[in-house]
Amino acid sequence: MDSVLPNYREFIDLERKTLLLLRNDLSKRATFRHTADDAGKALDCTGNKAFSFCTHWDIQYMGENCRVFLGAGVEKSPRGDKIYRTSYYVSIVEGTEIPTKILRKFHFDYVTEDKAHPRFHLQYGGELPPAMETRGVTQDHIKILLPKVREPRIFYAPMTIGLLMNMLFYEFPNDDVKYAKEQPGWRKIIKENEIKVLKQFYSKCADLAGKRDAILFDQVYVK
Repeated sequence: MDSVLPNYREFIDLERKTLLLLRNDLSKRATFRHTADDAGKALDCTGNKAFSFCTHWDIQYMGENCRVFLGAGVEKSPRGDKIYRTSYYVSIVEGTEIPTKILRKFHFDYVTEDKAHPRFHLQYGGELPPAMETRGVTQDHIKILLPKVREPRIFYAPMTIGLLMNMLFYEFPNDDVKYAKEQPGWRKIIKENEIKVLKQFYSKCADLAGKRDAILFDQVYVK
């Protein structure tokens, strides 16, 4: 399943296109003021061996002021131009300027060496990312999610900044979100993400599931 992703350089180029759009097109929308700034900082720091990004925006959720955090990390393999690991997360935190508790946290990983779980997986909870700590969220906040409980890790599709953010746009709509996801530039970059990442993944799944003598899950776990 590791063959479904683009190489590191192509993958980072795709992420940079998304960051450029976030920086240039969303800076005037109040909801995404921080996101535009964060995208600009990530573009300035993109390296040849690793890539990271974190941002947040505020929402109304279940009658409370909440903050959505989105983060990404990509590591290059020490051998060649392949991707070694990716990790994307989303967390919903009650409270904005002063967080009070974490309501939800999920992360979406791609791994190449750990044999205990699928190469591509979704996990609930997990450890607190350092980038969230720098934005006021503490270890005390995440204790309620029992971060040491790591299973199950659920087989899931690959993730990118664009794909994850677009998912959140549908989950937490407001006027600025509606503006963002209907922009031609945004729709174009999401379609490019779908073609270069999701299409390859689902095609591989269909090929494996269609083989008479193969079980899909025999193939998706790291060997």
